[in-house]
Amino acid sequence: MSEQPNLKAVSLEAAGYKDLKYYFANLNTLFSIRGTLAVDMMTAMPAGGLARRMNDITAITKRIYAETTTQAVTRLLEQVETEAENNKDDWDAWDLANVVEMRRIHSHLSALPPDIYIASVQVANEGRKRHAAAQGQSWDAVEPYISQVIDLYRKVADLKQKKFNVDSPYKALLLGYASDISDKQMDTLYDSLLDPLAKIRDEAIQKQNEVAPPIKLDGDFSRGDQMWLNKTVLEMMGFDFNRGSLQVTALSPMVGGSSDDARILVRCGQSDNFLNSMEDTLYQGACGLYLQNLPENWSNQPVGQDLGTLMMTAGSILYETIIGRTPQFFDFVAVRAEGVFRQFKNKSFEPENLYRLKKMITPTAQRNDADELTKIFHDVMRYRIERDLINGQLSTKDLPDRWNEDSKKYLGISPKNAIQGPLQNPDWFTGRFGFIPTNTLSHIMAATIHEKLYNVMPNFSEMVRYGDLKPIGQWMKDNVFQKGRRTGTMELMTQIAGQELSVAPLLSHFERRYLSDKR
Repeated sequence: MSEQPNLKAVSLEAAGYKDLKYYFANLNTLFSIRGTLAVDMMTAMPAGGLARRMNDITAITKRIYAETTTQAVTRLLEQVETEAENNKDDWDAWDLANVVEMRRIHSHLSALPPDIYIASVQVANEGRKRHAAAQGQSWDAVEPYISQVIDLYRKVADLKQKKFNVDSPYKALLLGYASDISDKQMDTLYDSLLDPLAKIRDEAIQKQNEVAPPIKLDGDFSRGDQMWLNKTVLEMMGFDFNRGSLQVTALSPMVGGSSDDARILVRCGQSDNFLNSMEDTLYQGACGLYLQNLPENWSNQPVGQDLGTLMMTAGSILYETIIGRTPQFFDFVAVRAEGVFRQFKNKSFEPENLYRLKKMITPTAQRNDADELTKIFHDVMRYRIERDLINGQLSTKDLPDRWNEDSKKYLGISPKNAIQGPLQNPDWFTGRFGFIPTNTLSHIMAATIHEKLYNVMPNFSEMVRYGDLKPIGQWMKDNVFQKGRRTGTMELMTQIAGQELSVAPLLSHFERRYLSDKR
């Protein structure tokens, strides 16, 4: 067990609150250990160690479940909630929020019986390797596994729907990623975006067809040189390598670990285009910054953790998709890339060419290859498919036909095979149902934050041009990271924007980037 947490507490210490903090500090340690084991599994672990590693992760998962749902913790939580409700004036705002987060964690765990919870964690940890293996297989070979995952998460959804009293099974899963918004609100959001977005896309494609295409990036991109440049970008962002590391994975990019051990995993082949590994680095590096800059005094309590997928992804999109694809960013990167890859006078390395390469709109059947605008059409398609899967309105055997039909509807493209179709989606292998719709919401949030940054920092564009991204990181630390979970995501975004979240900043961003090139 971890040591008793040394935190500020309510002015009149509630009976049991100190003990409750102790339980959740220990729980945080177990989450950290499990996360580190999962990251190691993605990088350094030999293939033959998978069975033993899954056994280790399962053992920790059983302990997490058992310690959180025990009657002692349940009674303590009820006791402390009553005390907090009856004596709010004596409680610090952080403590009140901490109790709310304790209840949220307890509710999500206690909603599931132990076998279902453990199975969901096993799927989450094993799914990435399953997905990688499936890329050389047919749909018929993989469909039994996908069916098992979907059946499992239908059970999870039904149990959580009853626990949280929400209007659909899928909404119950969405709570794990975006508790502030319903699936009906997501539909309204997408409906408000699709028509103006299609108009911007069509005008942008017409505009780019009127000029010669950018030059394909050409050069020798060794992994060592790419990773040196990626590390430089992370340093520019303010990532602390004393408390974090940058590593290569052959699987999905990700961030794991803790505030003092943030592991950034990026894909980086020996001959891949360096822009791709830099994209992973910016995206995952933003997550690493978030982990490293959480409120230190609350680091082992629920209120001191990040706000979750919605805000984490918003920060990633801000750095990688919005800032990391501007002309000013490529002014900074081009000269350094030209030097590290020894491509002097190579016209494909010129800043304008790099910028145009990353802003090309190229409709594609595969989301990972899509531009930022087209990805939204991918996301609405996947969201509506997985919503119908979980709600029982679509069977697994009919999934490929539905995918092909919707791909033609939203993207104007029919996939050539299952690898370009449903097998490309790792979330259906790892059980992350409810994650997909948060991508677009996070994109809206990122555009909103970018607009705020541009207004409060008059020299924003010049800062980016000279690689001075640390003031941006400091602003994010002060206004997002250090808030922990004291404030909900939508409430925090309202504070930042001065109004309720709107699609307007995202549409303005797309108009600037694809129709005017003002920023």
